[in-house]
Amino acid sequence: MAPRVSVLLPVYNAERYISDAIASIVAQTFTEFEFLIVDDGSTDDTPSILSEWAERDTRIRCNTQVNSGYVNALNKLLVDAQGEYIARIDADDMSMPDRFFHQVKFLDAHPEHVVVGSSLIIIDEDGDEFCTEQLPEAHADIEYSLLRGSGGLCHPATMIRRDAIGKVGGYRAEYYGAEDQDLWLRLAERGYLANLPAFLTKYRVHQNNFTFQNHIRSRERLRASLEDAYTRRGIAMPPDLMTNVPEPTTLTERRRAWTWSAIRAHNYRTARKHARTGLFEEPCSRAAWVLAAYAYLGDRAEWLRPIFASRHGRSPE
Repeated sequence: MAPRVSVLLPVYNAERYISDAIASIVAQTFTEFEFLIVDDGSTDDTPSILSEWAERDTRIRCNTQVNSGYVNALNKLLVDAQGEYIARIDADDMSMPDRFFHQVKFLDAHPEHVVVGSSLIIIDEDGDEFCTEQLPEAHADIEYSLLRGSGGLCHPATMIRRDAIGKVGGYRAEYYGAEDQDLWLRLAERGYLANLPAFLTKYRVHQNNFTFQNHIRSRERLRASLEDAYTRRGIAMPPDLMTNVPEPTTLTERRRAWTWSAIRAHNYRTARKHARTGLFEEPCSRAAWVLAAYAYLGDRAEWLRPIFASRHGRSPE
């Protein structure tokens, strides 16, 4: 009997995080799934870690290929998938134990929907929480966000109808780096998109993930995929398209933004850890010291805000 869900995980050189990702899937309360993994030519200890997991759980099937890229690995996994639904997970992310239960329940009850995601817990390289991110729940809001180039669904948080993804042709390699956005926009022409309000996915941000290292090229391909989507829909592309998409930033700037997000969420332990790193990297930076003050003073730091604003004409964030 075919499983209800096929879990797809392409992986490349993820020895630090891969066990956490796999463990979060194996621990799902919904158990009717197969877990398909493709190792895209890893050169670290990832292959041996995968072998150990496959020996422990018969639902896990691992294959290895010569390095050919993330999109090719995903399409290979789609060919092998047998489940009614496709669940995605990436090697550095994690799923909460009841993620599949809630997503299967939703898709079973809403046959007009082709994709369902979830809201996110944003974590750092150590698994410590920065903040949470509530994604739009309704199809119209998600599609509007996608057409503006500013997201709306998080790829490793999604569950997709396998027949729908087959009808649109799977992932397109020409949009590598924006292949998920391109897929959502094509699926939105076949059915409805949704996000569950529950925080069912831990999404990891760190300096080595694809999003940071390939931002410029991803941005170019995202724009190309949006041009294609507007053409298919027969509507004019707005002149301010992608104004909400962040410009590429340095690692220091990214870390500073993550730390502010932790402060706003009152996750001060995480904020202090990254503030210390910021001071080590930029000991003469006023911004780094302001950030550290907020991180260490916590709620007591609010008295700094009007002083900073009066001197600099803006909030410290």
